Amino acid sequence: MSEKKVKKRPLLTIPQILVLLAIAAAIFVALDLNGRAKAGEAVGSGGELLTNKISTEATRQIELQATLTYIQSDDYIAAYARDEGGYILPNERRIVPVLVDAQPKPSPPPPPTPDPAVDAQPWQAWWQLMTDRPMPAH
Repeated sequence: MSEKKVKKRPLLTIPQILVLLAIAAAIFVALDLNGRAKAGEAVGSGGELLTNKISTEATRQIELQATLTYIQSDDYIAAYARDEGGYILPNERRIVPVLVDAQPKPSPPPPPTPDPAVDAQPWQAWWQLMTDRPMPAH
């Protein structure tokens, strides 16, 4: 029997391997660029919010500086001493208002309504019942 030498063919050829490596490299580069693009969008999206917050904090800093300047002034110390500390300057008098609990006077009772039956005559009651109108004026 003659044996034929069967030459085995490789699974992939060198050009096929090079093409697969190029495709894998292209996929890797595309994914990396996509990730960088998303990271760039995230960095730019918070810029306006951050600018507004910086502006608010700058305004707050100005207000705090004004408050600090006032607190360190002699006017604040004098006002605090008078209002909170109870101190007065020489030749001054402290006036403390005293609240008096005044009870309100009860309102007078309203005058009684006149009773028309006191001065009415019997015929006037009949007139009212029959006509359902007030008495004619004389």
